[in-house]
Amino acid sequence: MRKYITVVLLLFTMITFAQSASKNQKNVLIIVSSYGKDNGKTRPGFEFEEFVDAYNIFTSNNSKVTVASPKGGSVVADKFDATKEKNNAFFTNKNTASILSQTVATSQVDADDYDAIYIIGGKGAMFDVPYDPSLQDIILNLYNRKGTVLASVCHGTSAFINVKHQNNYILDNERITGFSNEEEKIFKSKWIDEFPFLLEDAVKSRGAKYQKSSFMLENVVISGKFITGQNPASTKVSAEAVVNALGVKPVQRAKDSKEKLEKGMRLITFGKPYFFNENFQLLVAKTQLNLQNTEQAKKNT
Repeated sequence: MRKYITVVLLLFTMITFAQSASKNQKNVLIIVSSYGKDNGKTRPGFEFEEFVDAYNIFTSNNSKVTVASPKGGSVVADKFDATKEKNNAFFTNKNTASILSQTVATSQVDADDYDAIYIIGGKGAMFDVPYDPSLQDIILNLYNRKGTVLASVCHGTSAFINVKHQNNYILDNERITGFSNEEEKIFKSKWIDEFPFLLEDAVKSRGAKYQKSSFMLENVVISGKFITGQNPASTKVSAEAVVNALGVKPVQRAKDSKEKLEKGMRLITFGKPYFFNENFQLLVAKTQLNLQNTEQAKKNT
């Protein structure tokens, strides 16, 4: 009899916990560009690592994630390292492997179902995300509801550029970030001359107060409903900020050390003789200072 009672109590506890977890679950809509083709060779796509980092943060914090794109169906990322542990894990997990081959079209999304939207960057986002009327409707829906979050990272901020509320741009007077002009110039790709606009310029033109850090350093800006990350390095922290804004304390994760960025800076410094650009050298120096590498900063000024 005791064993029976114990089993019943255990089952009751498990059911109660599951119901509580489900009740507290938040719904997050992740948006990726539909523009990509041939892994970015023919047309630029979205940044896969931005996507997987954000997806992992949300799902590990009791959020239900739906992935959508302007056209729906299969979407193509720019070239990335599929052998990297987190990337490989996404495609070998039966629960996630097919997600990017069957995204929901934004025209089929019921915005009322979501607590937050998070727009992934990548150069492809510059070509379709700002011009998708269905996405604009989704953004405006969340903008007008209480307790919701509008978030983006890198070029994903372009999604907000053309959205208006009562004839005013929703970015007006907000503090916003996104991929900076300096970062565009330093990491110039073959697509930049085809961009319909530079993101930093467009954000400012909508009346927003653009804020940036030194190039490729983590920078997350929170302003009202908006949570924006400047670059790929800002993805995890911006996603965690979304979780926190939804009333959930983010679970602890291993923090990215400075070693990766410092390694990148060493590679840049190694190639310094090939960059005859004073502004570039100054940016390197600023980044070294932010890394507290004072001596290296002096060498770049």
